[in-house]
Amino acid sequence: MVIDELCLEFLVGNGFSVYSEESGFTGAEAPDAPVVVLDPVDGSTNASRAIPLFTLSCALVSNGELVGGYVEELTNHARYYAIRGEGAYFMDAPISASRGARPLRGSVVAVNGYPRAYLGWGQFRALGSAALELAMVASGQLDAYIDCSRSGLAPWDYLGALAVLRESGCAVASLDDSPAPEEDLYGARRRIAAAASPALLDELVSAWRSSARK
Repeated sequence: MVIDELCLEFLVGNGFSVYSEESGFTGAEAPDAPVVVLDPVDGSTNASRAIPLFTLSCALVSNGELVGGYVEELTNHARYYAIRGEGAYFMDAPISASRGARPLRGSVVAVNGYPRAYLGWGQFRALGSAALELAMVASGQLDAYIDCSRSGLAPWDYLGALAVLRESGCAVASLDDSPAPEEDLYGARRRIAAAASPALLDELVSAWRSSARK
């Protein structure tokens, strides 16, 4: 993929190692080089059908810790980014989670996959790019996100947005018995949920767990 090749050329050329969905691990010369976890096109089905919702997603990992993220929607160039300890931004404007977040019944929730039952949201969206949907939770464009798929998300799908979520103050959780999203950064796929507040996250996850038992 051309985008992957261009990213590798730039990142490795500037001293980073890269863990990419398309090309796997490409190491820089320095063994302790920071790692960029890369998805060149998150939402590739959208891209293949000319649906204008697909992103470039990057996460920066240093010494085994997630320290930054960048998500850009590639048709309108909406940008979401964060550096740990320096805040989160949408189109260069600071963003933060709303402490007065709506309850689930009044929320707009992005969904991946199919829940077994209606989870109680006000409205839902299925946009086809997890990185974009998660970043939109951080910016307040969406209230929450939940992955109801069977396969879950790979690290390159969510790590870039996770950095933005964390720095904006949003709440994030793994739905399975897998490690927390910040752990095992290059490991197995997992299903995650995110919300503008811990209360909304708890309400959404509780509804999902109840539906899964039916």
